[in-house]
Amino acid sequence: MTEFLSEVDLKEQEFHSAVREVVILALVSLILYIGSFMALGFLRRERDEDFEPYTDTSDLWVYKISLWCCSFSLAVSVGAALLLPISTISNEILHRYPKSWYMKWLNASLIQGIWNLMFTLTNLALFACLPFAYLLIESEGFIGAKRGLIPRAKETLVTLVLLSALILGITYVMSAILDRDQGTITQLYNVYSFYLPFLYSCVSIVGVLLLLVCTPLGFVRLFSLVGDRVTRPQFLRNLEEEHTVAILEKQAITRQLDNYRTARIVNMVPLLARDGSTLANGQIEEYLQKNLETAKEKVDFYVKARSRSYWNRTFLWPSVFLLLLGITGICLYLVFINIMLVVSGWRELPTHTASFDLGQTSLSALGVLGVIVEVIIIGYLLITSIVGLYSIPVIRKILPIPRDTPISHLIMNCGLFVILSSALPLLVKVLGITNFDLLGNYGKITWLRSYVIILFVNLVFGLGAALCFFNKVTQKAQAETVKRIKQFYKSTSWNFLKPMPSLPSLPISSPVRIKAE
Repeated sequence: MTEFLSEVDLKEQEFHSAVREVVILALVSLILYIGSFMALGFLRRERDEDFEPYTDTSDLWVYKISLWCCSFSLAVSVGAALLLPISTISNEILHRYPKSWYMKWLNASLIQGIWNLMFTLTNLALFACLPFAYLLIESEGFIGAKRGLIPRAKETLVTLVLLSALILGITYVMSAILDRDQGTITQLYNVYSFYLPFLYSCVSIVGVLLLLVCTPLGFVRLFSLVGDRVTRPQFLRNLEEEHTVAILEKQAITRQLDNYRTARIVNMVPLLARDGSTLANGQIEEYLQKNLETAKEKVDFYVKARSRSYWNRTFLWPSVFLLLLGITGICLYLVFINIMLVVSGWRELPTHTASFDLGQTSLSALGVLGVIVEVIIIGYLLITSIVGLYSIPVIRKILPIPRDTPISHLIMNCGLFVILSSALPLLVKVLGITNFDLLGNYGKITWLRSYVIILFVNLVFGLGAALCFFNKVTQKAQAETVKRIKQFYKSTSWNFLKPMPSLPSLPISSPVRIKAE
């Protein structure tokens, strides 16, 4: 009887745990989807040329379905980006409070279920939702069919099925070439456990390579923006004098322009421009008007600069610049240590581990402080990768603009976000920034077992980030140093080659006679 009751209690606990996990996942998914839908609603173009004005209800529904697919994909990308920081924080919380009643809902089953769910949803968004949305807005229905939603959906589904078959065939050929021992005919029927992990491996390596390009560009862009804020004229200076000078210059040009217009006489005296060129009579008014607009912009600039508090000018932006320096330096230090450990053989490759115990040990030797630093670095890499992504000239053309982004650009941006966010946990693990074991099918990525690829990613990221970092931070100091050396070299070489000047001959003056009194 006791064994029966214990078995019933165990099943009841499993049931309650499963229900709790489903409720938590549903709430998180709903919050992410609503937030993503609101974000896309802020970015989307209110009057899209392809759908506005709507010719019939099919265009309206095509636009709505595409927007829903984009919202789902953006929610998945946000969840994939938050996956590793939340898992790291959860592990540290359970390690410090293993018997807390308030943390009973946070367990290894929930975290591992989230990882598996995110892997499935990422594949669904990347290979189903976004291609379906893009093909749907481009479809017009088969030849001879009536215009409507159903014919456009049929054409989209047929095109998507053919595209999927083509991608599966290419994937099978690639897998047979790369791994001949596993390339058998039985894998044609094993789509979920073989094709999706292998196909996702190809997409993830593309995402990691994209991160290797975007992250150093993001370093440069962020340092440029913050550095410009720090080195602007309003930094550590009183802006009242500059503002007064700008106002006086504006008033002088305005008075000069008014005098020229009200005199109504031909100015026969040629006027010299600032670049030294001579202005004709018909060009004087245009020249003065252009100078007046420049003076107005200068006054507006100083008005905005004066509106910023003195605390922001003297403390906030220098602190942000030093913070970026510190985070980037820590990131480069961790990558350098990881390279040394991987080369020496003291650190294993980030392969999948079968056993996972959440909260048994801390992920960092520094405890809570180390976990906080890891989470900050992961967020910093995500921000720099997004900033660097839109620094690429080709991708800059689809940069989202508030209230003016067409639906096709939204689909492309969501696809890029899914690729970057899903590859971010892999890159962080490969670089040795975190010790958290990748769970589910994330840990079964094929290229994670390659020593050459792991070392290549570390070297490329470390060298690229270091070159961009030191070149951007010390660019002005390098230019000034080279300038001083050139000046010193020119002065010393000129003095050495120049002959010594002869002393001028002094005239012999007659002796001065002093008359005795």
